[in-house]
Amino acid sequence: MAAAIPTEPIGSVPRPNYLIQAMGAHAAGEVDDMELGSAMARAVAETIAEMEATGSPVITDGEQSKPSFVTYPLAGLKTLAPGGVTIPFEDGHTRQLPVLTAGPFRYTTY
Repeated sequence: MAAAIPTEPIGSVPRPNYLIQAMGAHAAGEVDDMELGSAMARAVAETIAEMEATGSPVITDGEQSKPSFVTYPLAGLKTLAPGGVTIPFEDGHTRQLPVLTAGPFRYTTY
């Protein structure tokens, strides 16, 4: 008999469609910071409630409020531009990495 491998749900949780739409609308200037923040807060609350319902020993926000699991330490950095490598995911969504346009480079979030 194979031994069980203990696991914990750490990291990204898929975003609900309303949050994906709000993030896209915010990037296009169609949704303000307050509306986006409300959508993120709702997604975080739902994610936490869903994790609690599973009895998980570890509860996280699922990175719902992060712009991207890859780039959130860079969010707000003024020396970044779109146009970097695009990473495709099996479910059809993509993440595009930014391009550093000037130095020195420093993380904005640790």
